[in-house]
Formats: sequence, C-alpha cells, structure tokens
Amino acid sequence: MRIVATSDTHHPVQDISKIPDGDVFIHAGDLMQNGYPDEWWPCLKWLAALPHKHKYYIPGNHDLHLQVYPGPALQNLRSIGVTVVGMPDNPNYRKVTLPNGMTMGGIPYVTGLPKWAFNITPHDLELYLYELGRVDIVVSHAQIIGSYQKYIRQHVPKFWIHGHIHEEYGSYTVDNCPVYNVAMCDRSYQHANPPIVIDI
Repeated sequence: MRIVATSDTHHPVQDISKIPDGDVFIHAGDLMQNGYPDEWWPCLKWLAALPHKHKYYIPGNHDLHLQVYPGPALQNLRSIGVTVVGMPDNPNYRKVTLPNGMTMGGIPYVTGLPKWAFNITPHDLELYLYELGRVDIVVSHAQIIGSYQKYIRQHVPKFWIHGHIHEEYGSYTVDNCPVYNVAMCDRSYQHANPPIVIDI
C-alpha cells in the first residue's frame, strides 16, 4: 500500500502533478489559510480532483471552517470521497481502518494557541490520547510534543505523520518510531516541499 502524505498546503495546489499517485492520500491539516468560508470551496475542488481511491483529512489549527461548521463541512467532504479523522466530540471519527487492515488515528489538536482552531489544554490532549488507544499509524497536525512522546513509548505505533512546523519538513525518529513532517509550505507559505511517499 502506498501512502501519499502532505499538510500545510494552506491553499489549493494548482499543479495536481505535484501530488504523486498512490493508494491512500493523507492531508495532516491546515488545508486553509484563514479558515473563512470563501476558502472552503476551492479547497474542496482541489481535494475532489485528486485521483487517490482513499483520501483522509485531519484538520489543523488554520481549518476554522471545520470547527465552526462541522456538520455541513463533513457532508461536503463525504460527498467528494474524503474521510475526516479526528473530529472533536465524535468517537466515530477518531480512527479508521486503512485498506491493508492497519488502523490510523487522527489528532487535529494544538495546545497553547487559544485564538486558533482545535486548541485544547495539555490535560485534555492526554485524555484524547487515552481514549484513542493504540493504533498502527498516528496522524496529528501538531509536531511531537510531551504527550505524544509518552504515547509513542506506551503504544509503539509503526510510524507518525504530522505537519504544523513548516521549517522542519522531513523525517526523523522519536524512541525508534519513524516520524514524518509532511508540511508542504515553507515559512513564506509557498508550496516548497513535495508530499512524502510511504510504502507499507
């Protein structure tokens, strides 16, 4: 199974050829720039145009539209074949089973950003991780922080995908867990980094 993962696009990627083909497409948050409704429809059109059979989206702190209008936004995404993973207050959207049988959990949350979408306290983040339980693959919007390191040591996921920190694109390891920062935009919000392809 080939996973094509990106995040922090902040606006549609005009050249679809920049997105490699694969079995599964994952967007790890910050699909939008300001989260306003007028940004939503161009982003939907872009996601709908991607050829991947399975598409998953974990919102980020810029994706205010999804937090303010969760019902309509979920309906819009379902209508174009995109599954949201990690919706607050809905256990049914916390994790999914991928085509190869592996489980994937989604974490849209950030901490310490009270004016942004999906901001919660560190305590509430720990509670969410406890309720998530073990999954094979974790996709968070935010980078690896204290609670996430504890989760990795306890549950040993096969790998972790995140974005949020534009200037730290690339791969590294945390407690022997492969971690991929898939942020597409650089600090100037230009599409500088290609999606990362993971074959499993």
